[in-house]
Amino acid sequence: MKTQEKSLGELLRQAGKITHRQIQVALGEQKKSHEPIGKVLVRLGFVEERDILQVLQGMMALTFRVGSEWYGIETFRVREVLKYAPFKALEPPREPWEGEYALRGQNLPLLSFHKTMGLSAPSDPKGTWFVVLENSGRPFILWVDQVREVARLKIEQIEPIPPYLFGKKNELFYCLGRIKGDLYSILNPDKFAAVTDLRPLPSAMGEAREGTSRLPDVERL
Repeated sequence: MKTQEKSLGELLRQAGKITHRQIQVALGEQKKSHEPIGKVLVRLGFVEERDILQVLQGMMALTFRVGSEWYGIETFRVREVLKYAPFKALEPPREPWEGEYALRGQNLPLLSFHKTMGLSAPSDPKGTWFVVLENSGRPFILWVDQVREVARLKIEQIEPIPPYLFGKKNELFYCLGRIKGDLYSILNPDKFAAVTDLRPLPSAMGEAREGTSRLPDVERL
């Protein structure tokens, strides 16, 4: 096994893109095919080419706060960022959804990250933000306290999820990132299916509200 190939696998594992078991499977397959390990990982469906480029070039993440904790999500997963606006509550309530919000004629389910993480809702929603994401091609809104910026996480700033976080909804995260002394949990939107249901919500809402915002400027680290 070439050193650079082992390093690529470890970089992907460190970034939460693949598991140690998947690395071993890919290495076994590589012995048969003699292909580069990156090509094998893509062919087996363990990663996409984009994942490899990201770990080599650095992860771009939208960073935000919920409660006292900081989080991040890769920018290619973010459709847009919206300032808070009133939304329609569900009747009857449907946990863990807060309600739904009409955006350009499409009614999007709104998920409070407070509830997802077992926190109480913000006392004053003014100044909070909506982050529009997708799960399996279905858009939804993640309601967060504060959007900070878009930052580039270099590989040396990325850490695996530590064992002490196991069982604390760690299935929602790829990895951890450190930026200027702050620790960020990097979200995996695909894993929200493990904690909620993204089927369409019944709606009788009218015209969409506007209020979109571009992603914050990139901070060059």
